[in-house]
Amino acid sequence: MFRHLGRFTASYPKSICTFWLVAALCLTALAPHWDTQTQDDDIRFVPERFTSVRAYQLLEKGFPKDVFASNVVFALEREDAALTDADFRVVDQIVEDLDQLKLGKVESYQDGFLGCRLTSGDRQCTLVHVSLGTPFLALATKAAVDRASAAVHTRLEQVDSPGLQVFTTGAAGVGRDLNKVCGECLEDTTLATVILVVIVLLCVYRAPLLALVPLITIAVSVWVSLKLLALMTLLPGVHLVTISKIFAIVILYGAGTDYCLFLISRYREELHAGFAIPHALARSLEGVGEALAASAGTVMVGLGLMAMAEFAKVRYAGPAIALSLGVALLAALTLTPALLRLMGAAVFWPRRPPTAAAKPHLLQPAAMERLGLWDWVSNRVAARPLLVWAVAALILLPLVIVGLQVQPTYRATGELTPETESLQGLAAIQRHFTAGEIGPVTVLLASDTDWSSREGVLQIDHLSRGFARLPNVAEVRSLTQPLGKTFPDLAPIPGSEGLVTRVLTFLEPIVESFRDEIQELARDHFVARIEDDDISQTKQRYVTRLDVILKSDPFEPESIATLNLIQTWMHDVLPRQSLVGNVQAECFGITANGKDLAEVTEGDRHRVNSLVLLAIFAILLVLVRNLGLAVYLLATVLASYYAALGATVLAGTLLTGQPLASIDWRVPFFLFTILVAVGEDYNILLVCRALQERRRFGAVEGMRRALAKTGGAITSCGLIMAGTFATLMLAGLGTLMQIGFALAFGVLIDTFLVRPFLVPAFAMVFWCDGGASAKKALQAARSESMENVEEIERSAAEIKKAA
Repeated sequence: MFRHLGRFTASYPKSICTFWLVAALCLTALAPHWDTQTQDDDIRFVPERFTSVRAYQLLEKGFPKDVFASNVVFALEREDAALTDADFRVVDQIVEDLDQLKLGKVESYQDGFLGCRLTSGDRQCTLVHVSLGTPFLALATKAAVDRASAAVHTRLEQVDSPGLQVFTTGAAGVGRDLNKVCGECLEDTTLATVILVVIVLLCVYRAPLLALVPLITIAVSVWVSLKLLALMTLLPGVHLVTISKIFAIVILYGAGTDYCLFLISRYREELHAGFAIPHALARSLEGVGEALAASAGTVMVGLGLMAMAEFAKVRYAGPAIALSLGVALLAALTLTPALLRLMGAAVFWPRRPPTAAAKPHLLQPAAMERLGLWDWVSNRVAARPLLVWAVAALILLPLVIVGLQVQPTYRATGELTPETESLQGLAAIQRHFTAGEIGPVTVLLASDTDWSSREGVLQIDHLSRGFARLPNVAEVRSLTQPLGKTFPDLAPIPGSEGLVTRVLTFLEPIVESFRDEIQELARDHFVARIEDDDISQTKQRYVTRLDVILKSDPFEPESIATLNLIQTWMHDVLPRQSLVGNVQAECFGITANGKDLAEVTEGDRHRVNSLVLLAIFAILLVLVRNLGLAVYLLATVLASYYAALGATVLAGTLLTGQPLASIDWRVPFFLFTILVAVGEDYNILLVCRALQERRRFGAVEGMRRALAKTGGAITSCGLIMAGTFATLMLAGLGTLMQIGFALAFGVLIDTFLVRPFLVPAFAMVFWCDGGASAKKALQAARSESMENVEEIERSAAEIKKAA
């Protein structure tokens, strides 16, 4: 197949270039804008079987006015003094400005019986909440928060309130900052990647036109693939996430440049062998096409298997990147040779194009060839393979051990630096309020019994008092204690007399009237009636909610531990002590969402990783047709993966000065799929060449020649790939910095440790026939190659005749 493809590209280069140009123009005209099609909310992508999703559905049915996909919080603070009356008048003006924007429900210190909770006890901070209908990571949320923040800061500039600070925070504020940093890092990463690729290509080829060929190829493939993905979102069930764009650009520039480099390297070999440009291109595609397809196929299969994930964000991202890589492979196999054919010998300017030796006998046999550094390395590996393997394994082992101890974390704010406005706002809130105030755990209970009934009130009161006694719980707000504390009992003791009794008797009806008013207001806030559509009839149910305020930050592990206690109580204790019959109990909030996200992604990680390993193992087994070698090749990239995790943790420890035992959950997830596939990518390129050389020179000499001949090209590929991944470290997002470092380090391990030492040394030992030592096999192979001088010279004469 690749022989015919090579002949076609060499014969019709103009048609191929025209095809890619027309495809790019058509997709540009038809595809919608990428930003309008992205969906980035983690919680909306969680399956419906999780409690946070079911709780959101109950909240949406029972309290539609209070339902919001995210909220932005404006924290107005004076650090050294209490807020003045003038400050509160500014708050009133800010509320009016926000109401005019019509973004959603605006709440401040003046609203309802909970308004007083929006001003801190020391009166140094007050909050303004704005409910939004879009998820916290949506681009529409970013636009809304930007508008609201601009209005607030404009108002603050118009008044004379020195010392009054305002911070934009809340879930939507955090999402706005994440989107902002993500957009900036996309621009920075793209620019840095292009600059890096240009510099490396110029250094490798020292020919500007030759460096331009891979750059054009990858730029076109990136443009076409992104437009194709945007166009596919018009199909039902196809969605985009922003992280797909970032990874697609980085992987395409890295892997796509690798494919072009490998093809051009073989093209130069064929020209040096004496073939004319059309024949050299055809032979180049025939020689490396299978290896490139298998290499890209490995990465595509690994990424494509992310479609088996439950978490929709991962399920959409993996196949999108895989499709982009397929476009890059197609461009490398068609557009690159077409451009080389059109440019001809001029592509090597200002250097001279490779040409055949003047005399056929100068094409020397294997024993006489010298291929520079990698020839020397391959000889050292072949001479002492067991020693080389042992030293390389010992270097890798400590990092692997550290990597095996790493645990993922699910803290969304961990991606931002402390200087980010939303995190400064969270810090301000936590200075004056309970830490859990920014994200309470909302417990929703659905029953056939009205919660306003005597049994319902008793049940809510029992749960409220019980939850309040749990460790790490600051207070519980519910129908029976809407302000977070139970009402005092002022009833006088029967039969008692005296001044205290008369005072209590006087105050009791006043307190009871106040309690009735508060509970009447609380009933609208904490109790609702919903209708469930059944197959035969419409069934009425009643929903109540309890807001559990934690002492800890809702993103912290302590909050998840408390949530586990609450869920255990609801699922184990409530059914046995229920006064209202069967109760559906669900939890909603930042902590519940984070816990569900951790559960679904951990399950996906184990499932996808297992499928990726099986798929790559099957590809290797078909390719090398040796069970032991296939298992070993898979084991080497697993070692690279854990070593990269270990190095990332150690690097984080050195930078922060604190022990770093956990990293963001996205790091091991994407690192495994990408690094295992890319690492096996280089192994496949090496082994494919070794299989070709083995047929002619034997096992050991074949592997030695494969290492020597592919060493320069694969090393250049590895450096480019590591460099493109390293550009992710320029991002302001902590996750992308960690992923960038881990991927770059893992690729460097594969390039300079696994592929040149661990794989060849192992293959030289276990590919030896009859248990012969590697050294004897090497000597036998060289003797055989010396005896074939005449055959090589005849081949050279044929090459010269064909040229």
